Amino acid sequence: MNQSKQRLLLFVLCITLLLVVSARVSPAPPAEETEPVPDEREIVVPEEPEETPEPTPEATPNIRDILPDISASDWYLKLVNNTYVLPPSFTPPAVKEIQDGQYFDSRAVDALNRMLDAAREAGYTVYISTAYRPYRTQATLFYGKASQIAWGGEVEYADAEVLARQTVAYPGTSEHQLGLAVDILDSPDTAMTADALEFLPLYNWLRANCVDFGFIPRYPREKREITGWFEPWHYRYVGETAARYMMENGLCLEEFIALY
Repeated sequence: MNQSKQRLLLFVLCITLLLVVSARVSPAPPAEETEPVPDEREIVVPEEPEETPEPTPEATPNIRDILPDISASDWYLKLVNNTYVLPPSFTPPAVKEIQDGQYFDSRAVDALNRMLDAAREAGYTVYISTAYRPYRTQATLFYGKASQIAWGGEVEYADAEVLARQTVAYPGTSEHQLGLAVDILDSPDTAMTADALEFLPLYNWLRANCVDFGFIPRYPREKREITGWFEPWHYRYVGETAARYMMENGLCLEEFIALY
């Protein structure tokens, strides 16, 4: 074989060898991407439970918003205490005798009599210790008590008056001068001792029924810091509307008048 043919053959062999090597090292073409086959099973999405709305709480009405439509300056709501003092000249327009030698403001006497009659019908004995008391009578009681305390000289009279105020109302500060207050006992022999009489059956009945006749227990124990007194026997006429409002809202007369 001549030299030129040898070169040609060698060239062909090199080309063939290059093609074979190139085919082995070339990367395979990328596989065609296929879309995922959806799951034919039905996917059930759980429903979210409906939220039950919480009931809106009703607003507690302000006691000022439900005040009865009456005037705090009406005669039956007149406030008397150590701050609001009656002059010596004050007397009710007219008083009428009730029982046990006592008198009451004639404008409210029928309400008082109906309450006393209802108490008797309920089986209670009723005795009126004090009702209307003029200024001069109150002055006699007070200064007599002060003199009794000062008797013997162990207590100065000025100090005796201070001590007397703890048990006897100072003249002009007693509701009895209004003619609208009444001290009710179950017997003329009953001692007026507050702690002993607080839960007397008669007073249980009066506390439960007095509003029907326009009365309130004027000096209950729980209001002593405001009124200055604790007297379970002392009832005051304030009219049925005011009485019911005060009792339902736990107010004494001072607190009720302050709302106006």
